[in-house]
Amino acid sequence: MNAVLVAAVALTAALALGLVLLLRTRLLRHRATATAYFAVAVAGAVLAGVWGGAGAWGGQPLAPAHARPVAGGPLLDSLVVGARKVPVLVVPNRPGYNLVAVGAPDAAAGTGRDRLTRGERRPGSALTWVPVELPAGPGRVWVSTGGAAAPLAVDTGRAGGGAGPAADVRGADGPECASAAAGAVVGGSTKPLSGCPADRLTEADAAALRETVGFLAGRGARSLALAEDGSPRGRAAAAEVRAAAARAGVSVGGPDGERRPLVVTAGWAGADTAVQDVAAGRTTAEGTYLAPWLFTAPLLSPSAGQLIALRYAPNGPAAVEYLTALGSRLPGEVATAAGYEAWRAARGSAGPAPARLYATAVLYVPGSAGGHHHEESTSWLPSGMIVPVAPLGTA
Repeated sequence: MNAVLVAAVALTAALALGLVLLLRTRLLRHRATATAYFAVAVAGAVLAGVWGGAGAWGGQPLAPAHARPVAGGPLLDSLVVGARKVPVLVVPNRPGYNLVAVGAPDAAAGTGRDRLTRGERRPGSALTWVPVELPAGPGRVWVSTGGAAAPLAVDTGRAGGGAGPAADVRGADGPECASAAAGAVVGGSTKPLSGCPADRLTEADAAALRETVGFLAGRGARSLALAEDGSPRGRAAAAEVRAAAARAGVSVGGPDGERRPLVVTAGWAGADTAVQDVAAGRTTAEGTYLAPWLFTAPLLSPSAGQLIALRYAPNGPAAVEYLTALGSRLPGEVATAAGYEAWRAARGSAGPAPARLYATAVLYVPGSAGGHHHEESTSWLPSGMIVPVAPLGTA
């Protein structure tokens, strides 16, 4: 290790320690302070080789062999449309309402070449999403992009077959559910999708929320703002936050102009609104504390002082293997907490671990297309870094 590398590593470590001290002494109150601090940390991390991308960790692990899709199970495939090869995800791939996600910005999809619906971007994802009603059994989904169209063979299985009820991917939480399905498929699973992350609050995520409130109370916070939603997970998460806050003597209100910590327990769509409001100055926040399921680049990129409790190291070997496998099977899509958890479960590697609080920031270089994510990048946060700032206690 040469002298420049040693110095860069030392600088990065010192800055990370300084950030922890700022958090603990309540000096990190202004977004400009956080952004400036992170910008220097990012520069040190680039020199030290601890950038948020998987390439900083040397050789890439090989992705597992592709499992053969089964009728009625989520379908992840690639399709040649014109002169372009695009990834296509069909979830749940059951009779009825489905989401078709395409790795092309101008995509449309449907059950016939002359029956195409134009897709749209959805919060939390880089793919183009199209709702499509599919009949039972074998069929085709037509996908168009760049003025060309091609069919993808699908088999949704029998209506009312033995696969059990299909996951409901309608509504704002559909893309997160599809991301979990993609993670499971990339991990080797062929099981039908029977539920979505927003259907319930896991105990691990509930504990992370309680620990986050405890961390804030330990820093002297006497009030916090809460951005929530009406999903089953969202209602349970908001109840956990309010109960933990009441035990700590911390009052809870809605996002407004008061400078206090903002805790976000909504799904991707609600969280996107919350962080965009902070970044634009419509909401004032003394740090934006995201629920664990909100760990995805589009929600981390706006300058909103994001911090998030995670029970895994984002740049640990397992996470890097997931990033590599995802980039191989679904290029252009961002990594997500839902996808990673499903990938780990499919491989039998999920398990409890202590939570740590991480801070995130994106480096914006003047004159560059800052905040744009490149399809070739294999990273949780392209052009950014994720810094561990404090362990969280048990709750």
